[in-house]
Amino acid sequence: MDTEVYNTLRVQKRKPRKSKLERTTGIIFIIPLFIFLTAFTFFPAVYSFVISLFHYDPFFHSIYPVGFSNYISVMKSAAFLKSVENVLIYTAVVVSVQTFLAFGFAMLFNRASKISRLARAIVFIPAVVSPVSMSIIFLWVFSNAGLVNFVLSFFGVPPRNWLYSTTFAFPAIMAMNIFSTAPYFMIVYSAGLQSIPTEVLDAAMIDGIRSGLARFRHIYFPMLRFSTILVVILGVTGAMQLFDQIYVITDGGPARSTYVPLMFIYNRTFVYTGEIGVAAAASFILFVIIMLLTIAQRRVITERRW
Repeated sequence: MDTEVYNTLRVQKRKPRKSKLERTTGIIFIIPLFIFLTAFTFFPAVYSFVISLFHYDPFFHSIYPVGFSNYISVMKSAAFLKSVENVLIYTAVVVSVQTFLAFGFAMLFNRASKISRLARAIVFIPAVVSPVSMSIIFLWVFSNAGLVNFVLSFFGVPPRNWLYSTTFAFPAIMAMNIFSTAPYFMIVYSAGLQSIPTEVLDAAMIDGIRSGLARFRHIYFPMLRFSTILVVILGVTGAMQLFDQIYVITDGGPARSTYVPLMFIYNRTFVYTGEIGVAAAASFILFVIIMLLTIAQRRVITERRW
């Protein structure tokens, strides 16, 4: 009798198996996504790696294997090393500033009021403007007759074309991208702030955590750690893939002061004939750099105790 009761309870606790129809339906829904990823992600990645091992010039039918010489050529290229240096500086400055600025915007507009919602919508406008359109606007902003020179004229600063200066061209592009990306990440932090229970803030007030710096140190930053991870990962990935603004505004100049890896890859693919294999090798080196940066910052943010 006890054995029968035991077997009955065992059958009741056993998870019901999925029917064959359910499994088939799941596979059918997965197939389109799998085909899309295979056609536009996995196959291009594998094909690009294969090309990086060849001297690849399909226009003149000159294709032959060269091993890892393309990678060696890229690593010895002064243009590529300069582009990596530029993009690392750009990433460090832009990601740091836009992260803190996005958090500041989120804190400033965190109140649930009509004025706050309106201000948040106005600040968010640059995030929905296309990068090319924003680049064209900032071509005028930093020109001789642009907005920056107009404002500085009140302080006696003579006008100049900032985008033709090897000193100021890259900082101008950094300012433009911070202006257009910080509002986007503001939404991420706003969602995180809305998820913090009011009980936590009330308990902090009772415990004496009342100043803005103390609340940031003990409440906001620890509880928004995953929001910060998302913002930094997206920021690093986007910064390392900088291209369209550079292409429209400076084309990598003046004197390679704004030259970035994707400009190097673009030039080796579409400007200099017969160097598509070199461009493919450069793209994989850039992928490795982005992956290492992402892993490093992921560990720093998650393992540090604030």
